[in-house]
Amino acid sequence: MKILVTAGATREPLDEVRFISNVSSGRTGAILADALAGFGHDVALLRGEGSARPQQVQDCEKFSSCADLLAKLQTRLGTDTYDAVVMTAAVADYRPDTTQVGKIHSDSAELAIRLVRNPKILPQLKSMSKRPLRVIGFKFTVGASLDERRAAVLAQWASGGVDATVLNDLHEIQTSSAHPFYLWGRPVTTPILLRGAPALAAALNAFWSKA
Repeated sequence: MKILVTAGATREPLDEVRFISNVSSGRTGAILADALAGFGHDVALLRGEGSARPQQVQDCEKFSSCADLLAKLQTRLGTDTYDAVVMTAAVADYRPDTTQVGKIHSDSAELAIRLVRNPKILPQLKSMSKRPLRVIGFKFTVGASLDERRAAVLAQWASGGVDATVLNDLHEIQTSSAHPFYLWGRPVTTPILLRGAPALAAALNAFWSKA
């Protein structure tokens, strides 16, 4: 299979030196890319500025903002023959409504910023592709109960465009020795617990083999 992995955080610019972002390091995506390549797949990685680098995958391209990631996905999926997208990238839900040229002056006591919604990328991926595309979405929660996690996954499925969802929760990550992932394969609403990105890669490889 030819697989496109996205990883890391978007950076939504306030001016030419400042941006709004999140805590994603891109490490999961980088490890997944290498592990999937180890299974014999042809893997490319789109990674956020400053995010973790893979050790084996050579086809890497950086992205900055949500708009930049969206454009790069459109180019890749529209001109190439990818079979799957693994969307681990942590895309900002909001961006500043304007970006100032140069640098915002730092002498004011207060600074008001208006944020507007970024477009949802996941539901658009399959329509970008020239061939049938398998899409793995990711969902990140914080201290969520099982019912809250299930609701978050079902909401992602309802928006369309994904074949399975991988959920991870910040509080569980912080208290576990190995990063726990939960693979929810549509239409099953009972997840598979996987510990560590290599285990997740193996599960995805098996999931695609059965499809």
